[in-house]
Amino acid sequence: MNRKWFITIGVCVLAFVLCACAAADETIEANPLNDSELAAEMEVNTKDTRIIKDLAGNDVVLPPADEIEKVVIIAPPLLATYVNVVGDTNKLVGLHPRCLHEANPELLNLVVPNWADINTGFIKGFTSNTEELLKMNPDVILVYGDFQKEGLENIDVPIVDFFIQDTQNEVWSVAIDGLMREIFEIEGVTSLQDEWNEANKIVAEALSELADEDKKIGLMIRSIDQNNVLVRGANYYGDDWMKKTGLINAASDCQGDSAQVSMEQIYGWNPAVIYDFVGMDADRYLANEIEGQDWTFVEAYSNHQIYDMPRGMFNWGSPNVESPLALIWMTMKNYPDKIDQDFFNDYMKAFYDRQYGVELTDQMMAAILDPQK
Repeated sequence: MNRKWFITIGVCVLAFVLCACAAADETIEANPLNDSELAAEMEVNTKDTRIIKDLAGNDVVLPPADEIEKVVIIAPPLLATYVNVVGDTNKLVGLHPRCLHEANPELLNLVVPNWADINTGFIKGFTSNTEELLKMNPDVILVYGDFQKEGLENIDVPIVDFFIQDTQNEVWSVAIDGLMREIFEIEGVTSLQDEWNEANKIVAEALSELADEDKKIGLMIRSIDQNNVLVRGANYYGDDWMKKTGLINAASDCQGDSAQVSMEQIYGWNPAVIYDFVGMDADRYLANEIEGQDWTFVEAYSNHQIYDMPRGMFNWGSPNVESPLALIWMTMKNYPDKIDQDFFNDYMKAFYDRQYGVELTDQMMAAILDPQK
């Protein structure tokens, strides 16, 4: 091998060594942390997010609770649970307008004093305007079911779904209480289940001597006008309310939560107790002034047992924080001799103090129990 080949090989070896050194230098520059520091950084990064399972069964990646600063609520009943569990209404940047419309105004002023500053104009029906919603820069969005996710399909914001298949008021209201606590990492000394346990005990004692043959027939009207009467049928929240408060649902053969029926069907059922969920003032039934309908043929009219569902932080006909109270109230209305009115008034005042830190006046309590007036 001649001298030229030795020089060539030497040059190649030197070039390889220089490249290797340069690569090593670049590696060191790109990873300035040693092994222990790198491991510590990776551990911190894994703590930046967490995964929860929502009520619809979805895995949702959330930031730590102390980094959730902006909340949008699209499912209307959830505002009551939010203020009960979380309390900090300054985090609320967007609400479905029904959150406010279904609340007692005076109670709303006390519990959500900044309600007028919260955006409600980003949504129509249950379809969100994506551009307007993103302007609020939310950290989490709370919904109920796929139909409330319209407009949210392609946004990079965690969406927690509170939809549940079960249609028992106790099951869902307790479930949303638990999920809300998990989202915001709040441990409670007591939970909504404790309120349900006490309410169930009171109602069970009140109805303990009520025989099946003595149960009244009840009907819950979802909405009504001169042309349409929609009732709450079997296996939905309204049906659950009636069964648990000692009534037989007249519409138990109807399917759906908004089954359309005729006045002739109602005459045939002849319910002794009627609840109006969100439709017409009960006084209009009792004054028999709904055009095209004659309620004088119905037993509930004769008994003066036609009632509007109360509205506290939300309509009591929907499962929410005040559902245990609704259970006792409906039982009292169905069978006035079973639960004393004075007992209920005291219980209601204590309930609002426990759950919202609000001292109810007699006037405010009356407005909650008879919202149409």
